[in-house]
Amino acid sequence: MDIEVRSITDGDVEAFRRSLIENFGGDVSDEEGALDRFRDLFETSRTFAAFDGGEIVGTAGAFSMEVAVPGGTLPMAGTTIVSVRPTHRRRGILRALMRGHLDEARDRGDPLVGLWASETPIYSRFGFGSAADLLDVSFDSRAVGLRGDEPTEHVRLVGADDARKMLPDVYEQHWRDRPGMLARGNVWWEHRHFHDPERDRDGASARRYAIAFEGDRPTGYVTYRQKSDWGEGIPNGRLEVVEMIGLNPEARRALWHLVGNVDLYPNVKWWNAPVDFALPWEVANPRAITRKVSDSLWLRLHDVPAALQGRTYAADGLIKIHVVDPFCHWAQGTFSLEVEDGAGSCTPTSDHPDVTLPAHALGALYLGGRRATMLARAGLVEGADRDVLRLGSMFSSDVAPWCQEIF
Repeated sequence: MDIEVRSITDGDVEAFRRSLIENFGGDVSDEEGALDRFRDLFETSRTFAAFDGGEIVGTAGAFSMEVAVPGGTLPMAGTTIVSVRPTHRRRGILRALMRGHLDEARDRGDPLVGLWASETPIYSRFGFGSAADLLDVSFDSRAVGLRGDEPTEHVRLVGADDARKMLPDVYEQHWRDRPGMLARGNVWWEHRHFHDPERDRDGASARRYAIAFEGDRPTGYVTYRQKSDWGEGIPNGRLEVVEMIGLNPEARRALWHLVGNVDLYPNVKWWNAPVDFALPWEVANPRAITRKVSDSLWLRLHDVPAALQGRTYAADGLIKIHVVDPFCHWAQGTFSLEVEDGAGSCTPTSDHPDVTLPAHALGALYLGGRRATMLARAGLVEGADRDVLRLGSMFSSDVAPWCQEIF
Protein backbone atom coordinates (compact mmCIF):
# COMPACT_ATOMS: atom_id res chain seq x y z
CA MET A 1 0.00 0.00 0.00
CA ASP A 2 1.26 3.51 -0.82
CA ILE A 3 2.43 5.76 2.01
CA GLU A 4 0.89 9.25 2.13
CA VAL A 5 2.78 12.06 3.88
CA ARG A 6 0.81 15.19 4.77
CA SER A 7 0.32 17.73 7.54
CA ILE A 8 -2.19 16.63 10.15
CA THR A 9 -5.60 18.05 10.96
CA ASP A 10 -7.04 18.64 14.40
CA GLY A 11 -8.89 15.35 14.08
CA ASP A 12 -5.56 13.50 13.70
CA VAL A 13 -4.00 14.87 16.90
CA GLU A 14 -4.92 12.05 19.29
CA ALA A 15 -3.82 9.27 16.91
CA PHE A 16 -0.67 11.24 16.02
CA ARG A 17 0.31 11.69 19.66
CA ARG A 18 -0.29 8.00 20.37
CA SER A 19 1.82 6.91 17.41
CA LEU A 20 4.63 9.32 18.35
CA ILE A 21 4.85 8.09 21.95
CA GLU A 22 4.72 4.43 20.96
CA ASN A 23 7.35 4.91 18.21
CA PHE A 24 9.72 6.25 20.86
CA GLY A 25 8.99 3.25 23.08
CA GLY A 26 6.76 5.00 25.60
CA ASP A 27 3.32 4.34 27.02
CA VAL A 28 0.46 6.71 26.35
CA SER A 29 -0.83 8.20 29.58
CA ASP A 30 -4.30 9.54 30.21
CA GLU A 31 -2.93 12.58 32.04
CA GLU A 32 -5.50 15.34 32.19
CA GLY A 33 -4.80 18.12 29.72
CA ALA A 34 -2.19 16.19 27.70
CA LEU A 35 -3.96 16.69 24.37
CA ASP A 36 -4.55 20.37 25.08
CA ARG A 37 -0.84 20.84 25.85
CA PHE A 38 0.02 19.08 22.60
CA ARG A 39 -2.28 21.40 20.66
CA ASP A 40 -0.80 24.44 22.40
CA LEU A 41 2.77 23.44 21.52
CA PHE A 42 2.38 22.08 17.97
CA GLU A 43 0.99 23.83 14.90
CA THR A 44 -0.91 21.27 12.82
CA SER A 45 0.34 22.89 9.59
CA ARG A 46 3.92 22.21 10.73
CA THR A 47 3.21 18.68 11.97
CA PHE A 48 3.53 15.87 9.43
CA ALA A 49 2.42 12.25 9.51
CA ALA A 50 3.03 9.28 7.24
CA PHE A 51 -0.19 7.32 6.71
CA ASP A 52 -0.38 3.67 5.69
CA GLY A 53 -4.06 3.57 4.84
CA GLY A 54 -5.67 5.18 7.85
CA GLU A 55 -2.84 4.29 10.22
CA ILE A 56 -0.14 6.78 11.26
CA VAL A 57 3.25 5.07 10.89
CA GLY A 58 5.62 8.06 10.92
CA THR A 59 5.78 11.49 12.50
CA ALA A 60 7.71 14.76 12.17
CA GLY A 61 7.15 18.36 13.10
CA ALA A 62 8.61 21.79 13.62
CA PHE A 63 8.40 24.44 16.30
CA SER A 64 8.39 28.06 15.11
CA MET A 65 11.43 29.33 17.01
CA GLU A 66 13.77 32.27 17.31
CA VAL A 67 17.43 31.47 17.94
CA ALA A 68 20.32 33.68 19.04
CA VAL A 69 23.14 33.97 16.51
CA PRO A 70 26.32 36.05 16.80
CA GLY A 71 25.15 39.64 16.91
CA GLY A 72 21.43 39.02 16.60
CA THR A 73 18.54 36.57 16.37
CA LEU A 74 16.86 34.73 13.47
CA PRO A 75 13.73 32.64 12.91
CA MET A 76 14.38 28.91 13.00
CA ALA A 77 12.25 25.87 12.26
CA GLY A 78 12.89 23.54 15.20
CA THR A 79 12.79 20.01 13.78
CA THR A 80 11.29 17.62 16.32
CA ILE A 81 9.21 14.47 16.99
CA VAL A 82 10.74 12.57 14.03
CA SER A 83 9.85 8.88 14.27
CA VAL A 84 9.00 5.85 12.12
CA ARG A 85 7.14 2.78 13.30
CA PRO A 86 9.52 -0.22 13.52
CA THR A 87 7.25 -2.22 11.17
CA HIS A 88 7.76 0.40 8.44
CA ARG A 89 11.53 0.93 8.41
CA ARG A 90 13.51 1.01 5.15
CA ARG A 91 10.59 2.26 3.06
CA GLY A 92 11.76 5.85 2.55
CA ILE A 93 9.33 7.23 5.14
CA LEU A 94 11.94 9.27 7.03
CA ARG A 95 13.15 10.83 3.79
CA ALA A 96 9.57 11.67 2.75
CA LEU A 97 8.83 13.23 6.15
CA MET A 98 12.01 15.34 5.98
CA ARG A 99 11.13 16.36 2.42
CA GLY A 100 7.73 17.62 3.51
CA HIS A 101 9.13 19.33 6.61
CA LEU A 102 12.01 21.10 4.86
CA ASP A 103 9.84 22.19 1.94
CA GLU A 104 7.37 23.67 4.42
CA ALA A 105 10.19 25.49 6.24
CA ARG A 106 11.32 26.97 2.94
CA ASP A 107 7.77 28.11 2.16
CA ARG A 108 7.64 29.76 5.61
CA GLY A 109 10.86 31.63 4.86
CA ASP A 110 12.86 30.19 7.77
CA PRO A 111 16.56 31.00 7.19
CA LEU A 112 17.63 28.29 9.67
CA VAL A 113 16.45 24.83 10.62
CA GLY A 114 17.72 23.24 13.84
CA LEU A 115 17.38 20.03 15.80
CA TRP A 116 18.78 17.82 18.55
CA ALA A 117 19.81 14.54 16.94
CA SER A 118 18.54 11.37 18.59
CA GLU A 119 20.93 9.42 16.33
CA THR A 120 23.89 11.37 14.94
CA PRO A 121 24.44 9.39 11.68
CA ILE A 122 21.03 10.40 10.33
CA TYR A 123 20.95 14.11 9.84
CA SER A 124 24.10 15.20 7.99
CA ARG A 125 22.62 13.76 4.80
CA PHE A 126 19.78 16.25 5.20
CA GLY A 127 22.24 19.14 5.55
CA PHE A 128 22.41 19.48 9.35
CA GLY A 129 25.75 20.01 11.08
CA SER A 130 26.68 19.80 14.75
CA ALA A 131 26.88 23.50 15.68
CA ALA A 132 27.03 23.45 19.50
CA ASP A 133 28.17 21.22 22.33
CA LEU A 134 27.13 20.67 25.91
CA LEU A 135 29.04 19.69 29.03
CA ASP A 136 27.75 16.91 31.22
CA VAL A 137 29.16 18.09 34.57
CA SER A 138 29.29 16.29 37.91
CA PHE A 139 31.25 16.78 41.11
CA ASP A 140 31.31 16.07 44.82
CA SER A 141 30.98 19.48 46.42
CA ARG A 142 33.04 18.28 49.38
CA ALA A 143 36.03 17.86 47.08
CA VAL A 144 36.02 20.89 44.77
CA GLY A 145 36.38 23.80 47.22
CA LEU A 146 34.82 27.02 45.96
CA ARG A 147 37.33 29.87 46.07
CA GLY A 148 36.83 33.47 47.09
CA ASP A 149 34.73 35.31 49.62
CA GLU A 150 31.05 34.73 50.27
CA PRO A 151 29.04 36.06 47.30
CA THR A 152 27.74 39.59 47.73
CA GLU A 153 24.45 38.78 46.00
CA HIS A 154 21.90 36.89 48.07
CA VAL A 155 19.88 33.90 46.91
CA ARG A 156 16.29 33.11 47.85
CA LEU A 157 14.24 29.96 47.27
CA VAL A 158 10.83 30.68 45.79
CA GLY A 159 7.75 28.66 44.91
CA ALA A 160 6.56 27.93 41.41
CA ASP A 161 4.12 30.85 41.37
CA ASP A 162 6.83 33.39 42.17
CA ALA A 163 9.20 31.66 39.77
CA ARG A 164 6.65 32.14 36.97
CA LYS A 165 6.77 35.87 37.62
CA MET A 166 10.55 36.30 37.87
CA LEU A 167 12.38 33.69 35.79
CA PRO A 168 11.12 34.78 32.35
CA ASP A 169 12.37 38.34 32.86
CA VAL A 170 15.87 37.17 33.83
CA TYR A 171 15.96 34.81 30.88
CA GLU A 172 14.76 37.51 28.49
CA GLN A 173 17.70 39.72 29.51
CA HIS A 174 20.19 36.96 28.78
CA TRP A 175 19.30 34.66 25.89
CA ARG A 176 20.30 36.93 22.99
CA ASP A 177 23.86 37.16 24.31
CA ARG A 178 24.74 33.51 23.67
CA PRO A 179 24.48 31.94 20.19
CA GLY A 180 22.25 28.89 20.15
CA MET A 181 19.87 29.94 22.90
CA LEU A 182 16.15 30.04 22.14
CA ALA A 183 13.43 32.60 22.74
CA ARG A 184 10.67 31.46 25.09
CA GLY A 185 7.04 32.54 25.01
CA ASN A 186 4.43 32.04 27.71
CA VAL A 187 3.25 28.70 26.30
CA TRP A 188 6.81 27.37 26.25
CA TRP A 189 7.49 28.47 29.82
CA GLU A 190 4.29 26.93 31.10
CA HIS A 191 4.34 23.62 29.23
CA ARG A 192 8.07 22.98 28.97
CA HIS A 193 9.64 24.53 32.07
CA PHE A 194 6.98 24.70 34.77
CA HIS A 195 4.97 21.62 33.83
CA ASP A 196 6.50 19.05 36.19
CA PRO A 197 4.62 15.72 36.34
CA GLU A 198 5.91 13.16 38.82
CA ARG A 199 6.45 10.53 36.10
CA ASP A 200 9.20 12.71 34.57
CA ARG A 201 11.24 13.06 37.78
CA ASP A 202 12.93 9.64 37.83
CA GLY A 203 12.54 9.42 41.59
CA ALA A 204 13.79 12.95 42.26
CA SER A 205 11.92 15.84 43.85
CA ALA A 206 9.76 18.40 42.14
CA ARG A 207 11.70 21.28 40.62
CA ARG A 208 13.13 23.83 43.06
CA TYR A 209 13.64 27.47 42.09
CA ALA A 210 16.36 29.69 43.55
CA ILE A 211 16.84 33.31 42.50
CA ALA A 212 19.90 35.52 42.95
CA PHE A 213 19.28 39.18 43.83
CA GLU A 214 21.32 42.35 43.69
CA GLY A 215 19.34 44.42 46.12
CA ASP A 216 15.76 43.85 45.00
CA ARG A 217 16.66 43.09 41.38
CA PRO A 218 16.73 39.44 40.24
CA THR A 219 20.06 38.77 38.50
CA GLY A 220 19.98 35.02 37.99
CA TYR A 221 18.26 31.76 38.79
CA VAL A 222 18.83 28.06 39.08
CA THR A 223 16.22 25.35 38.65
CA TYR A 224 17.10 22.00 40.21
CA ARG A 225 15.87 18.72 41.69
CA GLN A 226 17.04 16.71 44.69
CA LYS A 227 17.39 12.94 44.87
CA SER A 228 18.04 11.34 48.26
CA ASP A 229 20.65 8.64 48.83
CA TRP A 230 21.55 7.51 52.35
CA GLY A 231 23.72 4.57 51.32
CA GLU A 232 24.90 2.93 54.55
CA GLY A 233 23.37 5.62 56.69
CA ILE A 234 25.63 8.32 55.23
CA PRO A 235 23.96 11.20 53.36
CA ASN A 236 25.08 11.07 49.75
CA GLY A 237 22.19 12.67 47.88
CA ARG A 238 22.35 14.24 44.43
CA LEU A 239 21.36 17.73 43.34
CA GLU A 240 20.45 17.82 39.64
CA VAL A 241 20.68 21.24 37.98
CA VAL A 242 18.04 21.68 35.29
CA GLU A 243 19.01 25.18 34.20
CA MET A 244 21.17 28.02 35.48
CA ILE A 245 21.18 31.57 34.16
CA GLY A 246 23.23 34.44 35.59
CA LEU A 247 23.27 37.99 34.31
CA ASN A 248 26.73 38.64 35.79
CA PRO A 249 29.60 36.63 37.30
CA GLU A 250 28.59 37.45 40.85
CA ALA A 251 25.10 36.03 40.32
CA ARG A 252 26.55 32.84 38.87
CA ARG A 253 28.94 32.50 41.82
CA ALA A 254 26.10 32.96 44.26
CA LEU A 255 24.03 30.28 42.56
CA TRP A 256 26.96 27.84 42.48
CA HIS A 257 27.58 28.60 46.14
CA LEU A 258 24.00 27.54 46.84
CA VAL A 259 23.94 24.29 44.85
CA GLY A 260 27.37 23.34 46.15
CA ASN A 261 26.37 23.71 49.78
CA VAL A 262 23.04 21.93 50.19
CA ASP A 263 23.24 19.68 53.24
CA LEU A 264 22.73 15.96 52.53
CA TYR A 265 23.14 16.52 48.76
CA PRO A 266 26.89 16.77 48.09
CA ASN A 267 26.79 15.28 44.58
CA VAL A 268 26.01 17.94 42.02
CA LYS A 269 25.18 17.18 38.39
CA TRP A 270 24.35 19.44 35.46
CA TRP A 271 23.73 17.47 32.30
CA ASN A 272 23.64 20.47 29.95
CA ALA A 273 26.13 23.16 30.91
CA PRO A 274 27.82 25.52 28.41
CA VAL A 275 31.26 24.33 27.38
CA ASP A 276 32.85 27.62 28.47
CA PHE A 277 31.32 27.78 31.96
CA ALA A 278 33.76 29.29 34.44
CA LEU A 279 33.34 27.02 37.48
CA PRO A 280 36.56 25.00 36.96
CA TRP A 281 38.50 28.27 37.31
CA GLU A 282 36.66 29.20 40.49
CA VAL A 283 37.40 26.12 42.58
CA ALA A 284 40.48 24.90 44.39
CA ASN A 285 40.38 21.44 42.86
CA PRO A 286 39.15 21.56 39.23
CA ARG A 287 40.14 17.91 38.69
CA ALA A 288 37.28 16.98 40.99
CA ILE A 289 34.86 18.20 38.31
CA THR A 290 34.04 15.50 35.78
CA ARG A 291 33.25 16.91 32.35
CA LYS A 292 31.96 15.02 29.33
CA VAL A 293 31.40 16.81 26.02
CA SER A 294 28.54 15.88 23.71
CA ASP A 295 26.81 17.49 20.74
CA SER A 296 23.63 19.48 21.26
CA LEU A 297 22.15 21.82 18.62
CA TRP A 298 22.47 20.87 14.95
CA LEU A 299 21.82 23.49 12.24
CA ARG A 300 21.27 23.75 8.52
CA LEU A 301 21.25 27.04 6.60
CA HIS A 302 17.96 26.93 4.72
CA ASP A 303 18.25 30.36 3.10
CA VAL A 304 22.00 30.87 2.80
CA PRO A 305 22.07 34.61 1.98
CA ALA A 306 19.53 35.47 4.70
CA ALA A 307 21.33 33.35 7.29
CA LEU A 308 24.77 34.74 6.47
CA GLN A 309 23.48 38.30 6.52
CA GLY A 310 21.65 37.67 9.78
CA ARG A 311 24.74 37.37 11.99
CA THR A 312 27.80 39.51 12.65
CA TYR A 313 31.41 38.47 12.09
CA ALA A 314 34.67 38.63 14.01
CA ALA A 315 36.75 39.76 11.02
CA ASP A 316 36.11 41.79 7.89
CA GLY A 317 36.84 40.46 4.44
CA LEU A 318 35.45 38.90 1.28
CA ILE A 319 35.08 35.17 0.75
CA LYS A 320 33.22 33.12 -1.86
CA ILE A 321 31.71 29.96 -0.45
CA HIS A 322 30.42 27.04 -2.54
CA VAL A 323 27.79 25.03 -0.67
CA VAL A 324 26.99 21.46 -1.70
CA ASP A 325 23.39 20.68 -0.72
CA PRO A 326 21.81 17.97 -2.88
CA PHE A 327 18.75 17.50 -0.64
CA CYS A 328 17.70 21.18 -0.77
CA HIS A 329 18.65 22.47 -4.22
CA TRP A 330 17.74 26.08 -3.40
CA ALA A 331 20.50 26.23 -0.76
CA GLN A 332 23.18 24.89 -3.10
CA GLY A 333 25.51 27.14 -5.05
CA THR A 334 28.26 29.70 -4.66
CA PHE A 335 27.71 32.70 -2.42
CA SER A 336 29.83 35.82 -2.03
CA LEU A 337 30.05 36.97 1.60
CA GLU A 338 31.49 40.44 2.15
CA VAL A 339 31.96 41.69 5.70
CA GLU A 340 32.60 45.32 6.65
CA ASP A 341 32.65 46.53 10.26
CA GLY A 342 31.36 43.12 11.29
CA ALA A 343 28.20 43.26 9.15
CA GLY A 344 27.84 40.87 6.24
CA SER A 345 26.18 41.09 2.84
CA CYS A 346 25.69 37.91 0.84
CA THR A 347 24.66 37.28 -2.76
CA PRO A 348 24.80 34.31 -5.14
CA THR A 349 27.69 34.48 -7.58
CA SER A 350 29.04 32.63 -10.60
CA ASP A 351 32.64 33.42 -9.59
CA HIS A 352 35.08 30.64 -8.75
CA PRO A 353 34.74 29.81 -5.01
CA ASP A 354 37.50 30.29 -2.45
CA VAL A 355 36.22 27.40 -0.32
CA THR A 356 33.86 24.48 -0.93
CA LEU A 357 31.98 22.63 1.79
CA PRO A 358 28.85 20.50 2.26
CA ALA A 359 25.74 22.04 3.83
CA HIS A 360 26.28 20.24 7.13
CA ALA A 361 29.78 21.73 7.49
CA LEU A 362 28.43 25.24 6.94
CA GLY A 363 25.78 24.52 9.59
CA ALA A 364 28.50 23.40 11.99
CA LEU A 365 30.51 26.60 11.41
CA TYR A 366 27.62 29.01 11.59
CA LEU A 367 27.43 29.79 15.33
CA GLY A 368 31.19 30.13 15.72
CA GLY A 369 31.74 27.02 17.81
CA ARG A 370 33.76 25.04 15.24
CA ARG A 371 37.13 25.79 13.66
CA ALA A 372 37.28 25.85 9.88
CA THR A 373 40.81 24.46 10.01
CA MET A 374 39.57 21.45 11.99
CA LEU A 375 36.82 20.79 9.43
CA ALA A 376 39.40 21.14 6.65
CA ARG A 377 41.60 18.52 8.29
CA ALA A 378 38.54 16.26 8.37
CA GLY A 379 38.07 16.77 4.62
CA LEU A 380 34.90 18.83 4.99
CA VAL A 381 36.27 22.19 3.83
CA GLU A 382 38.27 22.46 0.62
CA GLY A 383 40.34 25.50 -0.27
CA ALA A 384 43.74 27.09 0.01
CA ASP A 385 45.10 27.33 3.55
CA ARG A 386 44.84 31.14 3.55
CA ASP A 387 41.18 30.97 2.49
CA VAL A 388 40.31 28.39 5.13
CA LEU A 389 41.99 30.57 7.76
CA ARG A 390 40.06 33.60 6.53
CA LEU A 391 36.79 31.65 6.68
CA GLY A 392 37.55 30.59 10.25
CA SER A 393 38.56 34.05 11.45
CA MET A 394 35.38 35.56 10.05
CA PHE A 395 33.02 32.97 11.58
CA SER A 396 34.63 32.68 15.03
CA SER A 397 32.79 33.75 18.19
CA ASP A 398 34.13 34.75 21.60
CA VAL A 399 31.07 33.18 23.28
CA ALA A 400 30.66 29.44 22.94
CA PRO A 401 27.29 28.47 21.46
CA TRP A 402 24.90 26.71 23.82
CA CYS A 403 21.33 25.51 23.45
CA GLN A 404 19.68 25.49 26.87
CA GLU A 405 17.23 22.63 26.27
CA ILE A 406 16.24 19.76 24.04
CA PHE A 407 13.28 20.42 21.79
